Amino acid sequence: MESPRELLARELPDLIKLGVTTSPSVSDETLCATYMHLWTNFKTQVREAVASLDFTGLVSLTDAVEGDFYFVGSELGLTTRFARHVCEPVSKALSVTNVPLQFGDLQALRPNPTIVPDVTLAIFRHGTPPSAGTATLIAAGELKTWWTVDLEHHTVIDPVDVRNYLEPFIGQVVAYMRKSKLRYGFLSTYMSTVFVKREADFCFHLSPPIPHNASAPSLRQCFAGFAVLAAQSPHYEESDSLDAGLLRSSTVPGLIASTRPSMYRSRVGDYIRSLTSVPGISADTIIIGDNGVASGFVNCLKLLSPPRLCHTKAVFELQSGETQYIAKCWSHDQVQSALSEYRVYERLRQLQPNGHDLFTCPAFFGDIICSSQFPQGSILLLEKVPGDQLFGIWKSLSGGEQAHIYNECISGIRIMRSISIRLLDAGKHNILYDRETGKVTLHDFEAVVELDPSAQYTSPHPELGAIFGATEMSGLIHDG
Repeated sequence: MESPRELLARELPDLIKLGVTTSPSVSDETLCATYMHLWTNFKTQVREAVASLDFTGLVSLTDAVEGDFYFVGSELGLTTRFARHVCEPVSKALSVTNVPLQFGDLQALRPNPTIVPDVTLAIFRHGTPPSAGTATLIAAGELKTWWTVDLEHHTVIDPVDVRNYLEPFIGQVVAYMRKSKLRYGFLSTYMSTVFVKREADFCFHLSPPIPHNASAPSLRQCFAGFAVLAAQSPHYEESDSLDAGLLRSSTVPGLIASTRPSMYRSRVGDYIRSLTSVPGISADTIIIGDNGVASGFVNCLKLLSPPRLCHTKAVFELQSGETQYIAKCWSHDQVQSALSEYRVYERLRQLQPNGHDLFTCPAFFGDIICSSQFPQGSILLLEKVPGDQLFGIWKSLSGGEQAHIYNECISGIRIMRSISIRLLDAGKHNILYDRETGKVTLHDFEAVVELDPSAQYTSPHPELGAIFGATEMSGLIHDG
Protein backbone atom coordinates (compact mmCIF):
# COMPACT_ATOMS: atom_id res chain seq x y z
CA MET A 1 0.00 0.00 0.00
CA GLU A 2 1.09 3.59 -0.41
CA SER A 3 0.02 7.13 0.38
CA PRO A 4 -2.22 8.72 -2.27
CA ARG A 5 -0.24 11.95 -1.92
CA GLU A 6 2.95 10.10 -2.85
CA LEU A 7 1.16 8.48 -5.78
CA LEU A 8 0.03 11.87 -7.12
CA ALA A 9 3.43 13.50 -6.61
CA ARG A 10 5.29 10.88 -8.66
CA GLU A 11 6.48 11.68 -12.18
CA LEU A 12 5.14 9.68 -15.12
CA PRO A 13 7.42 7.05 -16.67
CA ASP A 14 8.94 7.53 -20.11
CA LEU A 15 7.27 5.67 -22.99
CA ILE A 16 8.79 3.63 -25.81
CA LYS A 17 7.89 4.90 -29.28
CA LEU A 18 8.13 2.45 -32.18
CA GLY A 19 6.78 2.39 -35.77
CA VAL A 20 4.72 5.53 -35.28
CA THR A 21 1.94 7.17 -37.27
CA THR A 22 3.10 10.24 -39.21
CA SER A 23 0.11 12.61 -39.16
CA PRO A 24 -2.18 13.87 -36.41
CA SER A 25 -5.93 13.48 -36.63
CA VAL A 26 -7.07 16.90 -37.81
CA SER A 27 -10.14 18.53 -36.35
CA ASP A 28 -12.74 20.38 -38.39
CA GLU A 29 -13.08 22.78 -35.44
CA THR A 30 -10.76 25.69 -34.69
CA LEU A 31 -10.43 28.34 -32.01
CA CYS A 32 -8.87 31.60 -33.13
CA ALA A 33 -5.54 32.13 -31.35
CA THR A 34 -6.46 35.68 -30.36
CA TYR A 35 -8.98 34.25 -27.88
CA MET A 36 -6.32 32.18 -26.10
CA HIS A 37 -4.83 33.72 -22.96
CA LEU A 38 -2.40 32.52 -20.31
CA TRP A 39 -3.87 30.92 -17.20
CA THR A 40 -1.41 32.79 -15.02
CA ASN A 41 -2.12 31.20 -11.63
CA PHE A 42 -2.82 27.67 -12.83
CA LYS A 43 -0.08 25.97 -10.81
CA THR A 44 -0.99 27.86 -7.66
CA GLN A 45 -4.66 26.92 -8.02
CA VAL A 46 -4.00 23.21 -8.55
CA ARG A 47 -1.53 23.08 -5.64
CA GLU A 48 -4.13 24.64 -3.34
CA ALA A 49 -6.84 22.30 -4.65
CA VAL A 50 -4.70 19.20 -3.98
CA ALA A 51 -3.74 20.51 -0.53
CA SER A 52 -7.43 20.86 0.32
CA LEU A 53 -8.12 17.18 -0.27
CA ASP A 54 -8.76 15.02 2.78
CA PHE A 55 -7.23 11.62 2.09
CA THR A 56 -8.85 9.03 4.35
CA GLY A 57 -6.70 6.00 3.63
CA LEU A 58 -4.00 4.29 1.62
CA VAL A 59 -4.20 2.92 -1.94
CA SER A 60 -2.65 -0.14 -3.52
CA LEU A 61 0.72 0.12 -5.22
CA THR A 62 0.29 1.41 -8.76
CA ASP A 63 3.60 2.11 -10.50
CA ALA A 64 6.07 -0.57 -11.53
CA VAL A 65 9.65 0.17 -10.49
CA GLU A 66 10.86 -1.06 -13.88
CA GLY A 67 8.88 1.57 -15.81
CA ASP A 68 6.74 1.01 -18.91
CA PHE A 69 7.50 -1.65 -21.54
CA TYR A 70 4.60 -1.11 -23.95
CA PHE A 71 5.49 -0.08 -27.53
CA VAL A 72 3.46 2.97 -28.57
CA GLY A 73 2.82 3.92 -32.20
CA SER A 74 -0.68 5.46 -32.44
CA GLU A 75 -3.29 7.48 -30.56
CA LEU A 76 -5.07 4.31 -29.48
CA GLY A 77 -1.86 2.82 -28.12
CA LEU A 78 -1.03 6.08 -26.37
CA THR A 79 -4.50 6.10 -24.81
CA THR A 80 -3.76 2.83 -23.01
CA ARG A 81 -0.62 4.34 -21.50
CA PHE A 82 -2.37 7.57 -20.56
CA ALA A 83 -5.11 5.61 -18.85
CA ARG A 84 -2.53 3.44 -17.08
CA HIS A 85 -0.27 6.22 -15.83
CA VAL A 86 -2.63 9.20 -15.45
CA CYS A 87 -6.31 8.25 -15.34
CA GLU A 88 -6.09 5.22 -13.06
CA PRO A 89 -3.65 6.69 -10.49
CA VAL A 90 -5.54 9.99 -10.22
CA SER A 91 -8.92 8.23 -9.99
CA LYS A 92 -7.51 5.84 -7.39
CA ALA A 93 -6.12 8.68 -5.27
CA LEU A 94 -9.39 10.61 -5.42
CA SER A 95 -11.33 7.49 -4.44
CA VAL A 96 -10.09 7.85 -0.85
CA THR A 97 -11.16 11.50 -0.58
CA ASN A 98 -14.48 13.23 -0.12
CA VAL A 99 -14.41 14.21 -3.82
CA PRO A 100 -15.93 11.36 -5.93
CA LEU A 101 -14.22 12.01 -9.28
CA GLN A 102 -12.77 9.66 -11.87
CA PHE A 103 -11.74 9.43 -15.53
CA GLY A 104 -13.59 7.68 -18.32
CA ASP A 105 -14.38 7.68 -22.03
CA LEU A 106 -16.39 10.67 -23.18
CA GLN A 107 -18.56 8.20 -25.14
CA ALA A 108 -19.50 6.45 -21.89
CA LEU A 109 -21.84 9.34 -21.19
CA ARG A 110 -22.36 10.65 -24.74
CA PRO A 111 -22.78 7.48 -26.89
CA ASN A 112 -23.51 7.87 -30.60
CA PRO A 113 -23.35 4.69 -32.71
CA THR A 114 -23.32 6.64 -36.00
CA ILE A 115 -20.09 8.48 -35.18
CA VAL A 116 -16.62 6.95 -35.12
CA PRO A 117 -15.09 8.96 -32.26
CA ASP A 118 -11.59 10.32 -31.96
CA VAL A 119 -9.63 9.56 -28.80
CA THR A 120 -11.47 11.52 -26.11
CA LEU A 121 -11.38 11.44 -22.35
CA ALA A 122 -13.56 12.86 -19.63
CA ILE A 123 -13.64 13.53 -15.91
CA PHE A 124 -16.83 12.48 -14.14
CA ARG A 125 -18.40 13.23 -10.80
CA HIS A 126 -20.28 10.11 -9.77
CA GLY A 127 -22.51 8.66 -7.12
CA THR A 128 -21.97 5.58 -4.99
CA PRO A 129 -21.59 3.09 -6.47
CA PRO A 130 -20.43 4.67 -9.78
CA SER A 131 -22.80 4.16 -12.71
CA ALA A 132 -23.79 5.84 -15.97
CA GLY A 133 -26.99 6.97 -14.29
CA THR A 134 -25.18 8.81 -11.51
CA ALA A 135 -22.20 10.16 -13.50
CA THR A 136 -22.00 13.86 -14.35
CA LEU A 137 -19.55 15.21 -16.91
CA ILE A 138 -17.37 18.01 -15.50
CA ALA A 139 -14.51 18.23 -18.04
CA ALA A 140 -13.61 16.83 -21.46
CA GLY A 141 -10.25 16.31 -23.09
CA GLU A 142 -8.47 15.22 -26.23
CA LEU A 143 -5.40 13.03 -26.60
CA LYS A 144 -2.90 13.44 -29.44
CA THR A 145 0.45 11.76 -30.10
CA TRP A 146 3.47 13.81 -29.04
CA TRP A 147 5.38 13.05 -32.26
CA THR A 148 2.66 14.62 -34.44
CA VAL A 149 1.48 17.49 -32.18
CA ASP A 150 4.12 19.71 -30.59
CA LEU A 151 2.71 21.35 -27.47
CA GLU A 152 6.12 22.07 -25.97
CA HIS A 153 7.23 24.62 -28.58
CA HIS A 154 3.85 26.22 -29.40
CA THR A 155 2.49 27.77 -26.25
CA VAL A 156 -0.12 30.34 -25.30
CA ILE A 157 2.60 32.89 -24.46
CA ASP A 158 4.11 32.74 -27.96
CA PRO A 159 3.31 35.39 -30.60
CA VAL A 160 0.06 34.88 -32.49
CA ASP A 161 1.79 33.63 -35.64
CA VAL A 162 3.30 30.79 -33.53
CA ARG A 163 0.23 30.30 -31.36
CA ASN A 164 -1.87 29.77 -34.50
CA TYR A 165 -0.50 26.23 -34.57
CA LEU A 166 -2.76 25.39 -31.61
CA GLU A 167 -5.99 26.48 -33.30
CA PRO A 168 -7.28 23.11 -34.61
CA PHE A 169 -6.17 21.15 -31.54
CA ILE A 170 -7.52 23.52 -28.89
CA GLY A 171 -10.53 24.03 -31.18
CA GLN A 172 -11.35 20.33 -30.94
CA VAL A 173 -11.25 20.48 -27.13
CA VAL A 174 -13.41 23.63 -27.12
CA ALA A 175 -15.92 21.88 -29.40
CA TYR A 176 -16.35 19.13 -26.78
CA MET A 177 -16.66 21.77 -24.06
CA ARG A 178 -19.28 23.73 -25.99
CA LYS A 179 -21.31 20.65 -26.88
CA SER A 180 -21.58 19.63 -23.22
CA LYS A 181 -21.70 23.22 -21.86
CA LEU A 182 -18.47 22.77 -19.92
CA ARG A 183 -16.10 25.36 -18.51
CA TYR A 184 -13.05 23.08 -18.40
CA GLY A 185 -11.12 20.92 -20.87
CA PHE A 186 -7.62 19.63 -21.58
CA LEU A 187 -5.34 18.62 -24.45
CA SER A 188 -2.57 16.09 -23.82
CA THR A 189 0.13 14.30 -25.76
CA TYR A 190 1.23 12.46 -22.59
CA MET A 191 4.61 14.21 -22.85
CA SER A 192 2.90 17.61 -22.48
CA THR A 193 -0.55 18.65 -21.31
CA VAL A 194 -2.42 21.96 -21.64
CA PHE A 195 -5.39 22.67 -19.38
CA VAL A 196 -8.20 24.96 -20.60
CA LYS A 197 -10.64 27.14 -18.67
CA ARG A 198 -13.35 29.21 -20.34
CA GLU A 199 -13.68 32.61 -18.68
CA ALA A 200 -16.06 34.25 -21.19
CA ASP A 201 -17.61 33.65 -24.60
CA PHE A 202 -14.41 34.76 -26.35
CA CYS A 203 -11.86 34.22 -23.58
CA PHE A 204 -10.12 30.88 -22.98
CA HIS A 205 -7.34 30.55 -20.42
CA LEU A 206 -4.65 27.99 -21.25
CA SER A 207 -2.06 26.68 -18.83
CA PRO A 208 1.59 26.48 -19.82
CA PRO A 209 2.39 22.99 -21.15
CA ILE A 210 2.94 20.64 -18.19
CA PRO A 211 5.56 17.97 -19.02
CA HIS A 212 5.04 14.33 -18.07
CA ASN A 213 8.05 14.43 -15.73
CA ALA A 214 7.04 17.67 -14.01
CA SER A 215 7.28 17.97 -10.25
CA ALA A 216 5.76 20.26 -7.61
CA PRO A 217 3.20 20.05 -9.11
CA SER A 218 3.48 16.79 -11.01
CA LEU A 219 1.19 16.08 -13.94
CA ARG A 220 -0.93 13.80 -11.72
CA GLN A 221 -1.23 16.56 -9.12
CA CYS A 222 -2.26 18.96 -11.90
CA PHE A 223 -5.00 16.59 -13.04
CA ALA A 224 -6.22 15.98 -9.49
CA GLY A 225 -6.33 19.70 -8.71
CA PHE A 226 -7.85 20.46 -12.10
CA ALA A 227 -10.61 17.92 -11.44
CA VAL A 228 -11.36 19.53 -8.08
CA LEU A 229 -11.56 22.99 -9.70
CA ALA A 230 -13.81 21.66 -12.46
CA ALA A 231 -16.14 20.02 -9.94
CA GLN A 232 -16.68 23.36 -8.20
CA SER A 233 -18.03 25.12 -11.32
CA PRO A 234 -18.22 22.69 -14.23
CA HIS A 235 -20.77 24.35 -16.52
CA TYR A 236 -20.63 27.37 -18.80
CA GLU A 237 -23.66 28.91 -20.50
CA GLU A 238 -22.93 30.87 -23.67
CA SER A 239 -24.72 34.11 -24.44
CA ASP A 240 -27.84 33.61 -26.52
CA SER A 241 -26.51 36.12 -29.05
CA LEU A 242 -23.16 34.35 -29.52
CA ASP A 243 -22.16 33.89 -33.16
CA ALA A 244 -20.24 30.62 -32.92
CA GLY A 245 -18.62 31.25 -36.29
CA LEU A 246 -16.66 34.11 -34.75
CA LEU A 247 -14.82 31.64 -32.52
CA ARG A 248 -13.02 30.47 -35.65
CA SER A 249 -11.71 33.92 -36.62
CA SER A 250 -11.00 37.20 -34.90
CA THR A 251 -13.48 40.08 -35.11
CA VAL A 252 -10.61 42.57 -35.12
CA PRO A 253 -10.51 44.33 -38.51
CA GLY A 254 -7.22 44.28 -40.36
CA LEU A 255 -5.42 42.79 -43.30
CA ILE A 256 -5.82 39.57 -45.33
CA ALA A 257 -8.50 36.94 -44.99
CA SER A 258 -6.38 34.84 -42.64
CA THR A 259 -2.75 34.94 -41.51
CA ARG A 260 -2.82 31.58 -39.81
CA PRO A 261 -0.57 28.85 -41.19
CA SER A 262 -2.52 26.17 -43.01
CA MET A 263 -1.72 22.49 -43.49
CA TYR A 264 -2.61 23.04 -47.14
CA ARG A 265 -0.11 25.82 -47.90
CA SER A 266 3.61 26.30 -47.39
CA ARG A 267 3.65 29.87 -46.07
CA VAL A 268 1.65 32.48 -44.21
CA GLY A 269 -0.47 34.69 -46.45
CA ASP A 270 0.81 37.99 -47.82
CA TYR A 271 -0.47 41.17 -46.21
CA ILE A 272 -3.02 42.53 -48.65
CA ARG A 273 -6.19 44.48 -48.08
CA SER A 274 -8.84 42.43 -46.29
CA LEU A 275 -11.72 40.88 -48.19
CA THR A 276 -13.72 40.53 -44.99
CA SER A 277 -15.33 43.92 -45.59
CA VAL A 278 -17.33 42.32 -48.40
CA PRO A 279 -20.66 41.07 -46.98
CA GLY A 280 -20.62 37.30 -46.53
CA ILE A 281 -16.85 36.90 -46.97
CA SER A 282 -14.71 35.84 -44.03
CA ALA A 283 -11.54 33.90 -43.25
CA ASP A 284 -13.54 30.72 -43.98
CA THR A 285 -14.49 31.76 -47.52
CA ILE A 286 -13.36 30.01 -50.71
CA ILE A 287 -13.61 32.28 -53.76
CA ILE A 288 -14.24 30.19 -56.87
CA GLY A 289 -14.19 30.81 -60.60
CA ASP A 290 -12.60 29.73 -63.87
CA ASN A 291 -9.36 30.64 -65.67
CA GLY A 292 -8.36 32.98 -62.86
CA VAL A 293 -11.61 34.97 -62.89
CA ALA A 294 -13.79 34.87 -59.77
CA SER A 295 -17.47 34.08 -60.27
CA GLY A 296 -18.69 33.50 -56.70
CA PHE A 297 -17.80 32.30 -53.24
CA VAL A 298 -18.79 29.69 -50.68
CA ASN A 299 -18.14 29.57 -46.94
CA CYS A 300 -16.61 26.59 -45.15
CA LEU A 301 -18.66 25.11 -42.33
CA LYS A 302 -16.24 22.31 -41.44
CA LEU A 303 -13.52 20.04 -42.72
CA LEU A 304 -14.88 16.56 -43.41
CA SER A 305 -11.76 14.64 -44.41
CA PRO A 306 -8.31 14.43 -42.89
CA PRO A 307 -5.39 15.57 -45.06
CA ARG A 308 -4.45 13.03 -47.69
CA LEU A 309 -1.57 12.61 -50.12
CA CYS A 310 0.69 15.17 -48.45
CA HIS A 311 -2.17 17.65 -48.03
CA THR A 312 -3.03 17.71 -51.77
CA LYS A 313 -6.71 16.85 -51.24
CA ALA A 314 -9.45 17.78 -48.79
CA VAL A 315 -13.23 17.60 -48.42
CA PHE A 316 -15.29 20.40 -46.84
CA GLU A 317 -18.90 21.06 -45.98
CA LEU A 318 -19.78 24.49 -47.42
CA GLN A 319 -22.63 26.93 -47.55
CA SER A 320 -23.71 29.50 -50.13
CA GLY A 321 -26.75 31.47 -49.09
CA GLU A 322 -29.20 28.92 -47.72
CA THR A 323 -27.76 26.01 -49.72
CA GLN A 324 -25.20 23.56 -48.38
CA TYR A 325 -22.68 21.69 -50.51
CA ILE A 326 -19.94 19.12 -50.19
CA ALA A 327 -16.71 20.40 -51.78
CA LYS A 328 -13.83 18.24 -52.93
CA CYS A 329 -10.60 20.19 -53.38
CA TRP A 330 -7.45 19.12 -55.19
CA SER A 331 -4.09 20.86 -55.57
CA HIS A 332 -2.90 21.70 -59.08
CA ASP A 333 -0.81 18.54 -59.41
CA GLN A 334 -3.97 16.46 -58.83
CA VAL A 335 -6.00 18.13 -61.59
CA GLN A 336 -6.41 14.91 -63.58
CA SER A 337 -8.04 13.21 -60.60
CA ALA A 338 -10.36 16.20 -60.23
CA LEU A 339 -11.33 16.16 -63.91
CA SER A 340 -11.87 12.40 -63.85
CA GLU A 341 -14.37 12.55 -61.02
CA TYR A 342 -16.18 15.59 -62.43
CA ARG A 343 -16.61 13.89 -65.81
CA VAL A 344 -18.14 10.82 -64.16
CA TYR A 345 -20.70 13.00 -62.37
CA GLU A 346 -21.48 14.83 -65.62
CA ARG A 347 -22.01 11.59 -67.52
CA LEU A 348 -24.33 10.34 -64.78
CA ARG A 349 -26.25 13.62 -64.82
CA GLN A 350 -26.79 13.32 -68.56
CA LEU A 351 -28.79 10.15 -67.84
CA GLN A 352 -31.47 12.16 -66.04
CA PRO A 353 -34.14 11.39 -65.16
CA ASN A 354 -33.25 7.69 -65.42
CA GLY A 355 -31.55 6.74 -62.14
CA HIS A 356 -30.12 10.18 -61.42
CA ASP A 357 -31.64 10.16 -57.94
CA LEU A 358 -29.15 7.47 -56.89
CA PHE A 359 -26.19 9.81 -57.36
CA THR A 360 -25.03 13.14 -56.00
CA CYS A 361 -25.38 15.95 -58.55
CA PRO A 362 -22.49 18.35 -59.34
CA ALA A 363 -23.24 22.04 -58.86
CA PHE A 364 -19.92 23.57 -59.94
CA PHE A 365 -16.46 22.63 -61.14
CA GLY A 366 -13.66 25.15 -61.52
CA ASP A 367 -10.73 26.88 -59.87
CA ILE A 368 -10.02 28.02 -56.33
CA ILE A 369 -9.22 31.70 -56.83
CA CYS A 370 -8.51 32.68 -53.24
CA SER A 371 -8.81 30.88 -49.91
CA SER A 372 -7.07 30.45 -46.58
CA GLN A 373 -8.70 27.01 -46.22
CA PHE A 374 -7.23 25.48 -49.39
CA PRO A 375 -5.06 28.06 -51.15
CA GLN A 376 -5.13 26.92 -54.77
CA GLY A 377 -6.25 24.14 -57.07
CA SER A 378 -9.53 22.71 -58.38
CA ILE A 379 -12.87 22.47 -56.59
CA LEU A 380 -15.95 20.32 -57.23
CA LEU A 381 -19.18 21.35 -55.51
CA LEU A 382 -21.76 18.62 -54.98
CA GLU A 383 -25.27 18.98 -53.68
CA LYS A 384 -25.40 17.89 -50.06
CA VAL A 385 -27.93 15.11 -49.66
CA PRO A 386 -29.37 13.79 -46.38
CA GLY A 387 -28.03 10.54 -45.04
CA ASP A 388 -25.29 8.85 -43.03
CA GLN A 389 -22.36 6.91 -44.37
CA LEU A 390 -23.34 3.27 -44.47
CA PHE A 391 -20.28 1.97 -42.62
CA GLY A 392 -21.38 3.79 -39.45
CA ILE A 393 -24.97 2.54 -39.35
CA TRP A 394 -25.07 -0.77 -41.25
CA LYS A 395 -25.20 -3.05 -38.21
CA SER A 396 -28.03 -1.05 -36.66
CA LEU A 397 -30.31 -1.41 -39.73
CA SER A 398 -33.12 -3.89 -40.01
CA GLY A 399 -33.02 -6.76 -42.48
CA GLY A 400 -35.55 -4.97 -44.67
CA GLU A 401 -33.47 -1.80 -44.78
CA GLN A 402 -30.33 -3.76 -45.63
CA ALA A 403 -32.10 -5.58 -48.46
CA HIS A 404 -33.44 -2.25 -49.80
CA ILE A 405 -29.94 -0.73 -49.80
CA TYR A 406 -28.52 -3.82 -51.48
CA ASN A 407 -31.07 -3.62 -54.31
CA GLU A 408 -30.53 0.12 -54.76
CA CYS A 409 -26.79 -0.46 -55.01
CA ILE A 410 -27.38 -3.05 -57.73
CA SER A 411 -29.42 -0.45 -59.66
CA GLY A 412 -26.73 2.21 -59.18
CA ILE A 413 -23.90 -0.04 -60.29
CA ARG A 414 -25.82 -1.12 -63.39
CA ILE A 415 -26.30 2.55 -64.27
CA MET A 416 -22.53 3.00 -63.97
CA ARG A 417 -22.08 0.01 -66.27
CA SER A 418 -24.30 1.75 -68.83
CA ILE A 419 -21.65 4.46 -69.17
CA SER A 420 -18.85 1.86 -69.09
CA ILE A 421 -17.24 2.58 -65.75
CA ARG A 422 -16.35 0.47 -62.74
CA LEU A 423 -15.75 1.84 -59.25
CA LEU A 424 -12.38 0.71 -57.91
CA ASP A 425 -12.62 1.69 -54.24
CA ALA A 426 -16.21 0.62 -53.59
CA GLY A 427 -17.19 0.27 -49.96
CA LYS A 428 -19.77 1.31 -47.39
CA HIS A 429 -18.04 4.70 -47.27
CA ASN A 430 -19.35 5.32 -50.82
CA ILE A 431 -22.98 4.90 -49.77
CA LEU A 432 -25.24 7.38 -47.96
CA TYR A 433 -28.52 6.20 -46.46
CA ASP A 434 -31.33 8.40 -45.13
CA ARG A 435 -33.32 6.34 -42.66
CA GLU A 436 -36.26 8.75 -42.70
CA THR A 437 -36.89 8.55 -46.44
CA GLY A 438 -35.09 5.33 -47.40
CA LYS A 439 -33.06 7.24 -50.00
CA VAL A 440 -29.76 5.64 -51.04
CA THR A 441 -27.06 7.81 -52.63
CA LEU A 442 -23.82 6.66 -54.25
CA HIS A 443 -20.91 9.11 -54.30
CA ASP A 444 -17.13 9.48 -54.60
CA PHE A 445 -16.09 8.48 -58.12
CA GLU A 446 -12.46 9.56 -58.14
CA ALA A 447 -11.13 6.01 -58.46
CA VAL A 448 -12.85 4.50 -61.49
CA VAL A 449 -11.71 2.50 -64.50
CA GLU A 450 -13.08 2.92 -68.02
CA LEU A 451 -14.51 -0.26 -69.53
CA ASP A 452 -14.69 -1.16 -73.18
CA PRO A 453 -17.92 0.53 -74.38
CA SER A 454 -18.39 -2.07 -77.14
CA ALA A 455 -18.65 -4.88 -74.59
CA GLN A 456 -21.74 -5.75 -72.63
CA TYR A 457 -21.35 -5.35 -68.85
CA THR A 458 -24.32 -6.19 -66.69
CA SER A 459 -22.87 -7.81 -63.56
CA PRO A 460 -22.82 -5.58 -60.46
CA HIS A 461 -19.72 -7.41 -59.28
CA PRO A 462 -17.05 -6.75 -58.04
CA GLU A 463 -18.41 -3.57 -56.40
CA LEU A 464 -21.13 -5.43 -54.51
CA GLY A 465 -18.56 -7.81 -53.08
CA ALA A 466 -16.39 -4.90 -51.95
CA ILE A 467 -19.35 -3.12 -50.33
CA PHE A 468 -21.09 -6.00 -48.59
CA GLY A 469 -18.64 -8.90 -48.53
CA ALA A 470 -19.38 -12.46 -49.59
CA THR A 471 -21.09 -13.48 -46.35
CA GLU A 472 -23.42 -10.48 -46.19
CA MET A 473 -24.20 -10.78 -49.90
CA SER A 474 -25.20 -14.41 -49.47
CA GLY A 475 -27.62 -13.49 -46.69
CA LEU A 476 -29.08 -10.55 -48.61
CA ILE A 477 -29.58 -12.61 -51.74
CA HIS A 478 -31.24 -15.38 -49.72
CA ASP A 479 -33.51 -12.91 -47.90
CA GLY A 480 -34.43 -11.29 -51.17
